Amino acid sequence: MPPIACRILLLSCLLLSACATSDEGKPINFSLTAQQNYEKGLDELKAENYPEALRYFSYVKQKFPFSKYAALAELAAADTEFAHATYQEAIDAYKSFLRLHPKHEKVVEGYVSFRIAEAYVKEMPDDWFFFPPSSEKDQSAVLDALRELSSLIDRFPDSKYLKQAREYRRAVMGRLIDHEVFVARFYLDRGHPKGATLRIKEALRRYPDSGRDAELLLTLGETQLEMGQPATAKQTFQRITLDNASIVEVKRAELFLDFIKRRHGDEPKDVSPHG
Repeated sequence: MPPIACRILLLSCLLLSACATSDEGKPINFSLTAQQNYEKGLDELKAENYPEALRYFSYVKQKFPFSKYAALAELAAADTEFAHATYQEAIDAYKSFLRLHPKHEKVVEGYVSFRIAEAYVKEMPDDWFFFPPSSEKDQSAVLDALRELSSLIDRFPDSKYLKQAREYRRAVMGRLIDHEVFVARFYLDRGHPKGATLRIKEALRRYPDSGRDAELLLTLGETQLEMGQPATAKQTFQRITLDNASIVEVKRAELFLDFIKRRHGDEPKDVSPHG
């Protein structure tokens, strides 16, 4: 083959290796260095061109595996999945990064763990007017979110993501309490108050920092009254104070206590529970 033909063929191969097509048909022009391709990926991510961003980050990991940008591209790919709202893919990518780079600064400062927890929060079922309320749906994603948030708070007490994590955790616990109240009322409506009290007591035990103690205690006290246990209900309502309840909730508890006193006297007696 003549020298000029060889040069043309070589140039063509180089051009083909530096230019590909994204999954959506948009041309991808790879650059010569890891940094350049990584920065192009960040630009595509910022522009919300997620398939193109992933192609650049994948290229960096494959072509420059020993560059510092390989790890950065791996993390950026996880961030891209998160931004694209493909949360399960993001969770898998962040967990992979956590395993492969346990001493990376983004792992040590809690960023990766926070993103995993946040992705689980985003995965929780929403409320739609034509679907059952989220409290009636499967709670596995909610439990996953609580587990990851609790782990983050325990492992990274000085993390800058701690405040947001605590806010998420309280919201997640609120969702789980809504579910427990739904189940408790399900039991009540079907004449099984004992099952209702067990669910509410379990919620109080499992979610002590939810900020919903007073609401649960009011429901528990009402259920105990229905079961013919005014003495136990009195003890429950007395647990509702301004330290753990709003003024409105305290007033409701006082009304119930007044009712118990008028109906059952100062020393009410429980009857045998049934249901």
